[in-house]
Amino acid sequence: MAERLREKIYESINGVGAKDIGIAFSGGIDSSLLTKVCKDIGKKIVLLTVSFSNQRDIKIANQISTALDLSIFHRMISLKELDHSLKIVLSIIEFDRIAHLENCVCFYHVFELASEYGLSTVLSANGVDELFCGYDVYRRRFTTSQGAMMDLMSNLVKVAKKDKEAIDKLGFLFGIEYLCPFLSDSFVDFATKIPIQLKIKSEEDDVRKHVLREVALKVGVPRSAAFRPKKAFQYSSGIHRAIRKLAKSKGFTRMKAKNEGYSSEIEAYTENLKKEYK
Repeated sequence: MAERLREKIYESINGVGAKDIGIAFSGGIDSSLLTKVCKDIGKKIVLLTVSFSNQRDIKIANQISTALDLSIFHRMISLKELDHSLKIVLSIIEFDRIAHLENCVCFYHVFELASEYGLSTVLSANGVDELFCGYDVYRRRFTTSQGAMMDLMSNLVKVAKKDKEAIDKLGFLFGIEYLCPFLSDSFVDFATKIPIQLKIKSEEDDVRKHVLREVALKVGVPRSAAFRPKKAFQYSSGIHRAIRKLAKSKGFTRMKAKNEGYSSEIEAYTENLKKEYK
């Protein structure tokens, strides 16, 4: 199964027509696997990393890019820049989850960085966590019922595809085509047929994505990336903490948020911005 998966991954990425590409890169297994395969098939690659407060993840991304012998461009986003991009993103997209908004803002800055280097195509490994039980929700809702796990996977894939439509709009602002090879219909169809037990072992499985990690090692992804623990983009990039800091600077304290019926200062701040720009 690992060999069949490896072949399907190469096939999916071979379907990307552009020669010069940017890759949204974190240094984790998903973006590292995508990067290694793109390099193997002869793509000209620029790795793109943005951070809002976390130098540690930029350091990790640099270490993995060095191991892969590829150039990486990264940028630390200031609170002033974040305030500006939040307003732009909120004027363009609808969101029902703070995590989705944060993800969109991250990609706004990735596309901004890509455009500065003359790139017109950006790839990401979005879809892998949905298809290979990367999210912690798979562990929390683990069951031996294949049907129940498949229903969860199907719902998460639908959400990922809908989220991509929003991110596509942000790419359009910079004249960039945003591609997710692992969300293509053919790859999703293949990946969903891989037995769940090859992806997650139990409700105590903190590693998950087992068959994918096996493939990553086989194609030459550094072990430090292949087994790097999962951390959501909004936390690894530092954007969640940065928006909280920005909200507080605008007067949205936890107490004020609670008094206005919001669960957090971030929700209060973004909902007020949302009203302003909708």
